[in-house]
Amino acid sequence: MKASDIVFITVPDGQIAHVWNAITQSAHAGKLDLAGKTICHCSGALSSHVFEGAADLGAFAFSVHPLYAVSSKRETYRELGNALFTVEGSPDLLDQMVALVRSWGNEVQVISAQDKVRYHAAAVMASNLVVGLVHAAAGELERCGFTADSAERALRPLFLGNAEHIAKDGTAAALTGPAERGDTATIGKHLDCLDGTHREIYRLLTEELYEVAAIKHGDNRK
Repeated sequence: MKASDIVFITVPDGQIAHVWNAITQSAHAGKLDLAGKTICHCSGALSSHVFEGAADLGAFAFSVHPLYAVSSKRETYRELGNALFTVEGSPDLLDQMVALVRSWGNEVQVISAQDKVRYHAAAVMASNLVVGLVHAAAGELERCGFTADSAERALRPLFLGNAEHIAKDGTAAALTGPAERGDTATIGKHLDCLDGTHREIYRLLTEELYEVAAIKHGDNRK
């Protein structure tokens, strides 16, 4: 750390503050000089404020987060060239940090510390919650006689094809199905056959799809 200008603390979110506290204790004891150093973490939910007292020690604090699902500690780094990174932190070095990430070939979005939790919630909605949604859909197919494996296989081309269209054309252009057509009769039948959490998931997301359909068609269909 003494020989580094930029230090990334990449421990789990719950340990970042503990590691930082240990570092600051060493700095206050005169064992470590943080003046001029840039301290970063890669948490999506935490802001640079977790590095409390960094400015008093002459250090610059940042959160640098890849908007990407890191499913493997050893393999996912190979895919990060496609990810957008968000940067938030010390105003004095913000431009330099943005330039550094762009030099890796990545797109960068600057956000505020106050928006980190909302930003992370959005990331979870587009990534982790989709896993839950597909799991729910597979569960309904199992009730139709599919096995767990065959249900996931059956949904795979539907899921991947839709994801490709969303990525290429955007959510409005990619939207299909009864909400897009204003087919409330079919939606009503779906709600009648579903129950529990799955019914509520369907109902809530259909309300969101009505908004997307309105954007697509320039109307307020419900």
